[in-house]
Amino acid sequence: MEKLVGRADVARAAGVAESTVSRALNDSPLISDEIKKKVRLAAEELGYVPSRTATLFASNRSFAIGFVVPYYKKILPFTRSYFPALLDGLLLGTLNHNYNVGIIFENYLGKYRSYRDLITSHSYDGLIFAITKDQFPEIDPLIEHNLPFVLVNNYREGAASIYARPDEGMRKAFSHAHELGHNHIGYVTGDLQFKNGKDRLQAFEELASHYHLQTTIVEGNFSRNSGFNAFRQFGKKESLIMTASDRQAFGFLQACSEHSKKVPQDISLIGYDNFQPAGTSTPPLTTVDHPIMEMGAEAVQMLIGMIEHGKAAEQRWAETGFVVRKSTRPLGE
Repeated sequence: MEKLVGRADVARAAGVAESTVSRALNDSPLISDEIKKKVRLAAEELGYVPSRTATLFASNRSFAIGFVVPYYKKILPFTRSYFPALLDGLLLGTLNHNYNVGIIFENYLGKYRSYRDLITSHSYDGLIFAITKDQFPEIDPLIEHNLPFVLVNNYREGAASIYARPDEGMRKAFSHAHELGHNHIGYVTGDLQFKNGKDRLQAFEELASHYHLQTTIVEGNFSRNSGFNAFRQFGKKESLIMTASDRQAFGFLQACSEHSKKVPQDISLIGYDNFQPAGTSTPPLTTVDHPIMEMGAEAVQMLIGMIEHGKAAEQRWAETGFVVRKSTRPLGE
């Protein structure tokens, strides 16, 4: 049988110690570029493939990223379009890096007592939080101990974050509604325990004032049910409804169907997210474009920079867009 090439063989060929081989192949800053080049050349010529165990031991890392998602008793997170889209972004972000992504249910940490323990135990090198409430004190120890993590769709002082500001996408939505002649718009809010719920409501109110439009606001929670239930709280005066999520828009569409009200013939509808179902619904949904997959990829790059290069926590901002489909039409047409 052909003898497997080991680390000792590479060390002999390169004229270095075995420990130097591991450090050089893991790009340790303690090893000079000249030695790294010599070790890599020897490894390539010998066909040496380092074991993952040896790599982890040498680097003192797990090469695993924890993806923290909320736990819902009634419906699991990956049945909602937001979380698969974000996970897709995370996986794309790791393509050129040797990291795995593990799923963690928020506050269901197994044998660990805190998110800090997940990192200091080397179970994960860092964490990405899919969505967190505005008030989320569980991350305070991570900030205090300068541990690597990134918030997606939330932001706070001292924490790394990537957040899509609603202003540009909603401004385009209002411009579209105004051009179509709509002057009384209904809005179904998101969950106001979350920053994105609050910020989208604030943007709606400011834009409605700017365009001198009348409004009716119904509080929701991003869910399909809240969109469905909002239908009964609007009257005949609203000619267009905006929602804080596409899921709410789909719930509203269902309610319209059950009450023999047609979209957009009887009422126009604008959602928020532009996840895949928006383009295949009946009718296809006009919606604010929320670049969540791109944000996931950006979050990974930020986190790896913190893990590998000690980069400081920073806040980054993504912009929303707007996609016109067939759920809106001119008033009175």
